[in-house]
Amino acid sequence: MKSSMRQWRRLVLVGMLAWVLLFLGLLSYFLDARVNEPLTSAGSVSRTPDPSASFPTPEPSLEVSRSPNSAPYQDYLDPRSLAAWSSFGTENVGSHSDPSIQSRERIAHTEYQNRRYQGGEEEEEEEEEEEEEMDNEVEGNRRRPGGDSSDLEEFYFSKSVSLVQRLWRGRASAGMLSPRLQRARKDYVSANKHHVSYTGHRRAARSAKELLCQMKAQARLGTVDGSEQPFSSLGWARLVPSLPLEKLHQSAFKTCAVVTSAGAILRSGLGREIDNHDAVLRFNAAPTEGYERDVGNKTTIRIINSQILTNPRHRFNSSSIYKNVTLVAWDPAPYTVNLHQWYASPDYNLFGPYTERRKLQPDQPFYILHPSYVWQLWDVVQGNTQENIQPNPPSSGFIGILVMMALCEQVHVYEYIPSMRQTDLCHYHERYYDAACTLGAYHPLLYEKSLIQRINTGPERDLRRKGRVSLPGFSTVNCDI
Repeated sequence: MKSSMRQWRRLVLVGMLAWVLLFLGLLSYFLDARVNEPLTSAGSVSRTPDPSASFPTPEPSLEVSRSPNSAPYQDYLDPRSLAAWSSFGTENVGSHSDPSIQSRERIAHTEYQNRRYQGGEEEEEEEEEEEEEMDNEVEGNRRRPGGDSSDLEEFYFSKSVSLVQRLWRGRASAGMLSPRLQRARKDYVSANKHHVSYTGHRRAARSAKELLCQMKAQARLGTVDGSEQPFSSLGWARLVPSLPLEKLHQSAFKTCAVVTSAGAILRSGLGREIDNHDAVLRFNAAPTEGYERDVGNKTTIRIINSQILTNPRHRFNSSSIYKNVTLVAWDPAPYTVNLHQWYASPDYNLFGPYTERRKLQPDQPFYILHPSYVWQLWDVVQGNTQENIQPNPPSSGFIGILVMMALCEQVHVYEYIPSMRQTDLCHYHERYYDAACTLGAYHPLLYEKSLIQRINTGPERDLRRKGRVSLPGFSTVNCDI
């Protein structure tokens, strides 16, 4: 009798313990979901803008379109929706809507960033130890016990980390992209919205010197100068700045910084280094106020896509970030560069706001990149890649880098190729997560970054610690020997 009573009590205790554990598990699940709720709502947002657009905050009334064959986390946007979150031309193909993916990614990088941010500048040996620790931490975080991480989630997280590490060494390939991004890339190649027909040669084995000389010769900086129709008949020769962009300053800048809007620049502490350059280029609506420690405060040139001029939420005519700087706008045109067709049907009608701004503020240097220049940059990327790249304009980032190489003797680019702080946070001033912002979908970002790494003169250490690429300006490249 006593033995059966003991067994009964044990069963009751085990049952109570099971109920307590179940209750705690459910409580933990709902608390986690609650914490990540603002981010998951952002992940379901899209817009219907132009492929070169930029929005600082999401609008809940818009929806994500799906591929008919979409798998979990393989949402991606239609061709008119890909620029919704781009402040740097790194468009998205959907987002991770699972809280565990976002929280795991943030935990790994936030813990590391907090240590770097609080510790200040450290000795070289200590920095190397931190780099090794970060590698181990990212690897360990993928295998962190607990939670409901599936093999699919592990795949997405590990793919982007591995691909970035290969970018450091110039060994990245499209085959390493996640299935979601690979399918999006193929869809854009098939869609060919801009009717691209590339007939040039392809040679993927050019040396860094050969590549620089090709860029210097083939991608000559050009802006709309009012000499071509239909602009000449509209009096644009008197409207545009009298000095070409490349002659705006009497001599080339010595040192220049190209500051991307990537989320990886947060907690970098690079602000002072960036501001020490003679000229600093930023993109679209990326702010400096509140982020000075990481991105600096100086802005010399700001490259803006056409939607910045046309969408009222960017406050182009009133915001201080578009004042007291040189502005360089661009808008995608057909690959044939039919200027009449472009003027009649731009992706976003930047011509009206441009004309108004030039009349109201004629002393502010303000240029529109010639569409032939934009497509010449695309030709350079395709001509150095055996695969068919996305037949869409290059990213604002790639455009900005080549612009500064034409204006400066030395160019430092920050977080275009991600550092050890690599994260799926798209932009440092927005709370939106997607690996497509780093690896590309609409733009041929992966190919652009591989190309830039091939001409990088800086050590891998700079990439790992600072996300910094060092490039020579075209004026310093001697192609006669």
